[in-house]
Amino acid sequence: MLSKVFSMATLTFFGRIPSQDDSKVSFMGLLSLYWIYILVTTVFPDLAETFIPLMPDDDTIVRIASIVLIVLLPLVNGYTSTKMKNRDPSCSKIKQTFMGYPYTLILGGMSMVLLVLIPIIKLPNVLKLHSQQQFAIMIRKGKYDDVLKEVDDTLSKHNIKTHIHDPKKIVWLNFMMLSYVLEHIFNFTIAKKMKYITATLEENEVEITVHATDISIVGPRQEVCEVKHILSEEMQPIDFYFTWDHGLQKLEDNIQEMRHQLENGEDINMDELENITDELRKASLGNEDWNAMRRQIYKLERDYYKSKCKDEAE
Repeated sequence: MLSKVFSMATLTFFGRIPSQDDSKVSFMGLLSLYWIYILVTTVFPDLAETFIPLMPDDDTIVRIASIVLIVLLPLVNGYTSTKMKNRDPSCSKIKQTFMGYPYTLILGGMSMVLLVLIPIIKLPNVLKLHSQQQFAIMIRKGKYDDVLKEVDDTLSKHNIKTHIHDPKKIVWLNFMMLSYVLEHIFNFTIAKKMKYITATLEENEVEITVHATDISIVGPRQEVCEVKHILSEEMQPIDFYFTWDHGLQKLEDNIQEMRHQLENGEDINMDELENITDELRKASLGNEDWNAMRRQIYKLERDYYKSKCKDEAE
């Protein structure tokens, strides 16, 4: 349950995390929350029965056990962060392990707040029976404003009224703290930008959150699906990736290079495209990321055969 709340928090305040690493980040969030509770037992030993199983009824032993856990649990978090699939391997594993202390403090404090904050934020949507869907992307460095404009222009082209605005301060604060931890875990810079787009469809409003790592869409189910389908069909992966996993981003770069060749009237190597397809089959991806990648391949294959048919007709 707590892991689910933390996963929901990352989607609300940050966007998605790499599909191959999401369980590890959720584990770190859960362990950090437990660390905060253990910290409390050093002041209130009577709570140890709840948070530390099999503890004897001795305040001194409880405090010693609590201190040992307070020292060790952040190191477990730091070590877990070294096992991320998308972590930059050039970063020192020893340094990364000891970075578990600030990670645990920030994630633990955030988790405590979010246990209260998330239900409050989500309550209006729950009462209105609203749906939430994610449009998974990873914006390229320095391209956030371009993608935000593309989302806005794409919806406006379909006569959907839009309004861009900033998030609330509490949401922004949590976004910045979570960004700090995640960019240090993965050792690369994450855009510190987050905007809302309110879209009006037939008097119903849909709220779109554009993170650097995904687009979250919340509102009545029918309108949410319509917005997601429009964005999925029309947005071109020029300023963003559909995946966060680094190895797969290289495959996306290869697909885009082949698309540029096709648009320039050059022939493309279909054996290379088949190799990309084979690598995609072996990737441990969620359905959303896999479908997005497969959709790019299908579109490239379609356009390739269209160009061949056109050449033969001429």
